[in-house]
Amino acid sequence: MNSFIGWVGGKSRLKKYIIPLMPENVERYIEVFGGAGWVFFAKIPHQTEIFNDIDGNLINLYRQIKNNCEELQSEIDWLQSRELFYEYKKQIEEKAHLTDIQRAARYLYLIKTSFGSTKSSFATAPKGTYKIIEQLP
Repeated sequence: MNSFIGWVGGKSRLKKYIIPLMPENVERYIEVFGGAGWVFFAKIPHQTEIFNDIDGNLINLYRQIKNNCEELQSEIDWLQSRELFYEYKKQIEEKAHLTDIQRAARYLYLIKTSFGSTKSSFATAPKGTYKIIEQLP
C-alpha cells in the first residue's frame, strides 16, 4: 500500500530497497521517523508495530484517521484556496485553539495543497482533499 501523503525526505523511492533488508522472523517493527509512512504501509504487518515521529501534528493526523476518519473528511471537504492555506498555516504555527479533528484537517490540507508537500507555500496545481478518505490506509 502507498502512503496517502507526500513528505519531504520521504522513503517512497527507497522502500523497495529497505523492505528486503528486514529480517523475516522479527515480531516487532518500530518506525522512528514515521513521516508519510511509505515503508510502514508497504511492508508486511508485524505482531507489534510502533509508528513514531517528532511532529505532533502528524501523529494527531494519524490518530484522527484511525479514530475519526469520517469526521476528518467532513471537516476538510470542499476546501481549496490560497487564502485558506495561509490562514490554516498560521493557525497551526500559532497553535490556535482547535479541536484535534480541526487541527488534523488543517494539517492534512497544508500537506495536500502545498508545493512539494512542504507545508510552506500554496501549490498552483490542486492536489485536492475532496474524498481523501478513499486514499487513506
